[in-house]
Amino acid sequence: MKAALLFVGDEVVDGLIENTNASFLVPFLTSFGVDVDYVMEVRDELQMVRAALDFLKEFAQLVVVCGGLGPTEDDITRQAMAASLDKRLIFDEGLWAKIEGVLKRRGSVLREEHRRMAYIVEGGEYVDNPVGLAPALIVRERNCVVVALPGVPRELEELSKLVFPRLVGTGERAMEVMRFRLFGLKESEVNARAKEVLSGFAVRWGTVLRDGEVWLNVKVDPSQRDIVRAQIERVFGESLFGMDDDSLEVVVGRLLKEKGLSLAVAESCTGGLLANLITNVSGSSDYFKGGVVAYLEEVKAEVLGVSWEAIRKFTVYSHEVAKEMAKGVRRLLKSDVGLSTTGIAGPTGGTPEKPVGTVYVGLAFKDKVDSFEFRFNYDRVGNKIAFAKAALDVLRRHFEEDKGLCGS
Repeated sequence: MKAALLFVGDEVVDGLIENTNASFLVPFLTSFGVDVDYVMEVRDELQMVRAALDFLKEFAQLVVVCGGLGPTEDDITRQAMAASLDKRLIFDEGLWAKIEGVLKRRGSVLREEHRRMAYIVEGGEYVDNPVGLAPALIVRERNCVVVALPGVPRELEELSKLVFPRLVGTGERAMEVMRFRLFGLKESEVNARAKEVLSGFAVRWGTVLRDGEVWLNVKVDPSQRDIVRAQIERVFGESLFGMDDDSLEVVVGRLLKEKGLSLAVAESCTGGLLANLITNVSGSSDYFKGGVVAYLEEVKAEVLGVSWEAIRKFTVYSHEVAKEMAKGVRRLLKSDVGLSTTGIAGPTGGTPEKPVGTVYVGLAFKDKVDSFEFRFNYDRVGNKIAFAKAALDVLRRHFEEDKGLCGS
């Protein structure tokens, strides 16, 4: 089945938000054997949306429209669908009763504009939204099925899991998308290795750089899944930390839980971002004790016990200070493991010897302590994210190897 995706919204076209819905839908539909051949973005203008639908219906058996189903004036997807399909919009009393019930349970004030979400396209059907208000709309034509989904990512994802198995089935899948998540390699290195190992398989693949990670997406026949995975694991080794929805914080949490160890973090340049990632994982209270954001030298010295001698001699951007921070937070919070970050996020503060994007990660465990240097080349926020990921990766590699600490 050939599919097309149409994303509606000024904020999408203007680049004000990241189109994470596309990142979700393409591999999701591919996993059901649906090939996405067209992806379009249009503004909240009725004629634009209708024209896009008219065009896409000529080429695709499945057209998915994302966004524009809310209660406001610029939510015009329903009208555009009806116009393109030459159908009327019909107010559904049963659907309105459900929407009204959700609004009342939330304690929201019912407004006339909420009624917009209870209109469906003549001859079509709807699927209740399990986490929001606007339902998914489905209209079947002779040669094409048009599906409309809310643009809110969580609502779109939950409705997709309800809608598409009904439309395309859950039987044997023609192709499957495997996402391999890597850290510690440049995108060019991943591309080179992937080309070498995948050249003997009938697959399509590509790479995406994401917050310091590299994602290798491989579209493969399910019969070749295991052998492709084995080859990828062989060629990438310890740089491969997870698959599909695995994240570094999930992998690290799993390792700490398995080993029954507690963790505390001391952060400077990451400003609490490392602790934020760790606590994004449900159940992290089983292993995470807490953290200290020691941004100023005085806090490093007075709270974590970093020596002024180390700060003056080596600067705060150093292996020595990273080690003392890791030891200090481990001692302060009485954790099994101490992890630290200190570096230069930029755009100012760099030197020829230690340019912007340099970070030192300290790791203290049992009677051993070490530090590791990384260099990245993003903007300030991008560097901070990469710094936090680097710290998690240091911890992951140490415990996956189950050996003594590596040299810095």
